[in-house]
Amino acid sequence: MPDIDVDTLTRITREIFTGWGTPEDDAAWVAALLVRANLRGHDSHGVIRIPSYVRSLKAGDTNPKPAIRVEYETPLIARIDGDRGFGQVVARQGIGVAIEKAKAQGLSAVTLRRANHVGRLADYAEMAAGQGLLGMLWVNAPMALNVAPWGGAGRRLGTNPHAVAVPGPDGSIAISHDFATSVWAEGKLRVKFNRGEPCPPGIMLNGAGQPSTDPREYYTDPPGSLLTAGEHKGYGLSLAIEVLAGVLSGTGAATPERGPLRNGTLMICLDPDRFLPREAFNAEVARLLGFVRSAPLAAGAKEILVPGEPEARTERERRRRGIPVEDETWRQIRECAAEVGVAA
Repeated sequence: MPDIDVDTLTRITREIFTGWGTPEDDAAWVAALLVRANLRGHDSHGVIRIPSYVRSLKAGDTNPKPAIRVEYETPLIARIDGDRGFGQVVARQGIGVAIEKAKAQGLSAVTLRRANHVGRLADYAEMAAGQGLLGMLWVNAPMALNVAPWGGAGRRLGTNPHAVAVPGPDGSIAISHDFATSVWAEGKLRVKFNRGEPCPPGIMLNGAGQPSTDPREYYTDPPGSLLTAGEHKGYGLSLAIEVLAGVLSGTGAATPERGPLRNGTLMICLDPDRFLPREAFNAEVARLLGFVRSAPLAAGAKEILVPGEPEARTERERRRRGIPVEDETWRQIRECAAEVGVAA
């Protein structure tokens, strides 16, 4: 499994997408977010996505030059049509609108429809937090189902992630989490599949509804399904996200119809200054984190971390030594690169 330096991997990714007609700025943005996902240790949302994005471009499901437009807005809310563009490009515009409205009004809510895979939600929540706002996101994928409902054995829901980022002093990020309502995101299973490795127990069922640790049984016919995180709790949260992200955006909730991946998205930003003085907010968040860290360590634990800290550590390490890319994923990326004459 090769370690690829950040600049090389970013260049290859960008040039693959420009090779399919994506404007340079948009291709650079998508490449930066995919590589950043790898840097942060979330390989499921990183360059492993390049082959599926290319397939979507080939099929005409992704529009490399979308006419993104605000369909409706008030001082507080906006509904954005992504015109089948790269999800990262549509979401960049959406979070920009949400940040602008929250700064002006103290609160904002923005939905996205007709957007492709938006990628790692933490990136957008952290963009808001970097501007001193609380950033929150929810996403569904009504025609790309892969999760069984609690007590069920077939795909009826998406992984339906949710993200929250809390601002710290001077543009820092105090807390940042981004997780699926399934035990694993599908992309993490894809990483195991490409590596030829089993997954841990409790992640998936095979097509017969039996527990399995073999990712090949997920990507077969009849297909397997992922399990919800926290059993009935993840299931309940996933259903709520179908409404928050899917129904409200006009993308729709989970459906038996098949079609291209579309992410219904809801973004909410809050300005803490409208609730209490910023100094008090920062002090209380810092006190909370200090109190949590003061807990006695559990057996075998070395420290108590805050969401976002493991990712920051992984990024420092991977910037130093390069990003590990499993052999099968690297082969697929090189194949995509060769198709448009990109040196890899």
